[in-house]
Amino acid sequence: MVPYIKIMPDGPYMLFGAKKITEKIILTDENGISIKYGDGQSFEIKSDPVALCRCGHSRNAPFCDGSHLDADWDPVETASFEPIMKQPSAEAIKGPTQTLLDNQNYCAFARFCDRGGRIWNLVMQGGKAADKLSAEEANLCPAGRLMMFTNQGECLEELSEPAVHTIEDGGLKISGPLWIRGGIRVESASGKSYEVRQKQTLCRCGLSGNKPFCNGAHASIRWKAKTEQK
Repeated sequence: MVPYIKIMPDGPYMLFGAKKITEKIILTDENGISIKYGDGQSFEIKSDPVALCRCGHSRNAPFCDGSHLDADWDPVETASFEPIMKQPSAEAIKGPTQTLLDNQNYCAFARFCDRGGRIWNLVMQGGKAADKLSAEEANLCPAGRLMMFTNQGECLEELSEPAVHTIEDGGLKISGPLWIRGGIRVESASGKSYEVRQKQTLCRCGLSGNKPFCNGAHASIRWKAKTEQK
């Protein structure tokens, strides 16, 4: 069974069919540039479904502890149901051999787009080395904000098995979004499903302007998840 997520109208994410949640840590170089992911702790799932915090106030993150009932937060979803690369905010940057599709409304502020030079510059530069680096950077983007194609239309996105992660930002020393991979469906509080994608990031701080998806708001407030687990 492929896991899926159901959003409760005024409450948490309900995660069905998952056996565990693992932590991924953004690792940076001496200049603060994100270079790769490291592995962190694992969170045991003791029930199916399991409720995951989306208000940002749980003291037992990533799990919901009921804090949303008293917290000052806005649970209303504002994201479009249209495929993200067909939305008005999406743009195509075409280089000599590859085309980058970019929708900045879905930026999770992971900063891998600077790893080997800014991805937008690399695409326009072209050439074997630049093409390789730009494709790598797009694949490291956890949110799926960035997608790389050849100019013949071949998608260069790497496929993954279904997995659920929390992101911790080792460079900024803050917590990030919920990272879901491998075609996990997200069902809105209204019952309508969002586009099923290989990778998406869901807001955990409660302040995204593109709920349920992360738009980097956690970075601006330097949000840090609270957890009772060791």
